[in-house]
Amino acid sequence: MLSPRLANSAPPSRSAPTSARSNRWLQGFAESHYYLLVPLVSIVIFLVVMSLILWSLNRRETEQQQDTLYRNVAWAQQQIRLNMLAIQDQISSLARDTAAKPQDVAHFQNTASELMQNHADIVFMNWLDASQRPKWAAPADSPFASRLQGSAQHPMEDELLVAFRAARDSRRSAYSTLIYDASGASYIVVQVPVLREREFLGTISAVYSVEGLLIHELPQELGDKFKVSFIDTHNNELATTSTRPPLPRDVSYELLLDPPGHSLAVRIYSYPAVGNFVNNTLVWLIAGLSCFVLWSLWSLWRHTRQRFEAQQALFNETSFRRAMENSIVIGMRVLDLQGHITYVNPAFCRMTGWDEPDLMYRAPPYPYWPKDDIHEMQRRIDMTLRGKAPSHGFEIRVQRKDGTIFYARMFVSPLVDAHGRQTGWMSSLTDISEPKRAREELAAAHERFTTVLESLDASVSVLAVDKAELLFANRYYRQLFGTRPEGHLELSGGGDLSPTSLDHLDMVDGFAGLPAASLTDTAAETQEIYLPTHQKWFEVRRQYIQWVDGHLAQLQVATDITARRHAEELARQEEERLQFTGRLTTMGEMASSLAHELNQPLAAINNYCMGTAALVRAGRTSPETLLPALEKTSQQAVRAGMIIKRIRAFVKRSEPKRQPSSIYEIVADAVGLAEIEARKRRIRIVTELPAGLPQINVDPVLIEQVLVNLLKNAAEAMHGYTPPPGQRRDLSVRLHVERRDKSVEFQVSDHGPGVDEATIERLFEPFFSTKSDGMGMGLNICRSIIESHHGRLWVENNDIDGVRNGCTFCILLPLEGDTTSGSGGGP
Repeated sequence: MLSPRLANSAPPSRSAPTSARSNRWLQGFAESHYYLLVPLVSIVIFLVVMSLILWSLNRRETEQQQDTLYRNVAWAQQQIRLNMLAIQDQISSLARDTAAKPQDVAHFQNTASELMQNHADIVFMNWLDASQRPKWAAPADSPFASRLQGSAQHPMEDELLVAFRAARDSRRSAYSTLIYDASGASYIVVQVPVLREREFLGTISAVYSVEGLLIHELPQELGDKFKVSFIDTHNNELATTSTRPPLPRDVSYELLLDPPGHSLAVRIYSYPAVGNFVNNTLVWLIAGLSCFVLWSLWSLWRHTRQRFEAQQALFNETSFRRAMENSIVIGMRVLDLQGHITYVNPAFCRMTGWDEPDLMYRAPPYPYWPKDDIHEMQRRIDMTLRGKAPSHGFEIRVQRKDGTIFYARMFVSPLVDAHGRQTGWMSSLTDISEPKRAREELAAAHERFTTVLESLDASVSVLAVDKAELLFANRYYRQLFGTRPEGHLELSGGGDLSPTSLDHLDMVDGFAGLPAASLTDTAAETQEIYLPTHQKWFEVRRQYIQWVDGHLAQLQVATDITARRHAEELARQEEERLQFTGRLTTMGEMASSLAHELNQPLAAINNYCMGTAALVRAGRTSPETLLPALEKTSQQAVRAGMIIKRIRAFVKRSEPKRQPSSIYEIVADAVGLAEIEARKRRIRIVTELPAGLPQINVDPVLIEQVLVNLLKNAAEAMHGYTPPPGQRRDLSVRLHVERRDKSVEFQVSDHGPGVDEATIERLFEPFFSTKSDGMGMGLNICRSIIESHHGRLWVENNDIDGVRNGCTFCILLPLEGDTTSGSGGGP
């Protein structure tokens, strides 16, 4: 596909060096950055200058306010000091009069009352003698009367005592620090000494109300213009002319009162000026001009910013086109309307091996045309210039500069400028040599794969799950079933085609009446299927795969195993004949013992019959005498019949037949047959069977054959064997049976020579025997019988204190049913 940027832009009219174009773009891009910064710097400078001007005006106004406050607070301080000094002089005059001539209390109270009436900030006056005892007070009922005195019982307060002593020692008036009453109001006490020719007679104390000082001693015009407050050393407001709380923007100034100075200060707050700065015409003019300048600079910056963004977009477009040209693997070529090459990208040059100067403004034939294809290439270029190039493009051969040839596909589209006029033809060239080679190799591989599948002697088929359509079938499948999908279902042998179900297959065309269970599911194992129509056995393997179109399909491989099944059937029949032969051999070896065993009941029957006949001849017959003899004769006949029945059942050739069998009956029959040989060799067979043994699902005749063989071998191993000194000598064979979880174990133990360790591994091999006249097939047949019942047969030596004392053959048979045997104990 052709990029829209390349399709809508005209190719360069001449070849210009890429580095020179890049340098010019970078230089213009850097200049755009400088133009963009100029308005911003101008805005910053203007804002800084205007901020300095406004800060200077504000600072000047603040300084003027500070100066005004200083002058007013100094005036307030001076007025209060003058008033307090005037009051102090009047109190000093009263003190001199009191010291010069004796006065009565009425004169003191009248003078004090007149002084307090003229100065309302004085709330109490009294005269203390040198011993701090009160003499006269005005008014007498004031709460300060008890505070401004001292005695041994009630010492004077520290603040008042310091002022009293200061007045006594300095012979001058002294002010106390602030004192407070119960309501929290603050007061100052002045102590004026009473002297008579340097003799200290006491003091006249006057109590100033701090709030009264602010109200009565402060000029009225100051209270109207400013907020005036008295504060203590802890910056606590003691009295004020306004209840408005101070604001952060309020300007204030404070000075200490002197006197008293050391504990009281006066502070003045200026009220915010109304219409002094905001309504100033100069400020409004500056603000308007500032807004206009800022708007002008912002407009200039926005215009510069837009221009910069346009340049940046153009630069990015050019960089994108250059990067695309350098990194694209598709060769791009532009022809004008006359067929001259006006543009090639680097990929086209790399692909053909020709440089850009070698190709620019070249007319047909072009340098990359093979000499053998010039006429065909000329025909195609003429079709292109007439606008008749096929939409799917051309597949052409291209010759590189070094002479090598590669295959390519070329697509052509018209090149239109911004005014909608066609200026040439844009061509894209793609190297298809590798895809073409891959397609050819894929086609060859597919042909080889198809050849292999067609040559297989197995049926290979693929069936679609969703639409039950035969997607693939090899030659062998077609020979058996043609192209019908029913053959796939016949080989499935049951199950589901899909992992869920395929009941909907009954509605599919061609599958009406076919059950969904005729298809296998994804978890099915390898199965052996017999087709009666072809009389063949097949081993079928199935697997679900994803078909080339993405749908689920089932792959099925069916291998003809008819010959193998025939061979297995012949081997099975041969094994049955071998087992039958083994039983005949065993009975042949036991023939003499069987004859001796049968002679005993026959001889007993003969004797009982002759005795009975003699009694009849003698005439001494009666039911009481004949009945015991006849019963014993019958018992001996039954015994002979049981021996013959066991022999017939043991050597009878029949198909193996598993059935629930009693362990007690199997052991009893096996021991009954083996005892004939054991008694002949004077060896006892001891059986150990616990009660409650379950039934086992086996062929009883075959298990009897194994037990008889093991018991007979044990008796033969002990016959004539003389154990070494210290070894146990026990002429008995033990048959022990016990239940182990989900299995039953039979153990046949003897006290013979045992088995060599090197011989144990080979003991069950066919045609291997430790006896000189043995065939070597007995134990091999026994292991085959036990393994056919999914059991195990092995041998172990009996070691007693490190000395070998016979061996034990163990049989382990699984329990397929847990029903308890009918008999409740041993056989």
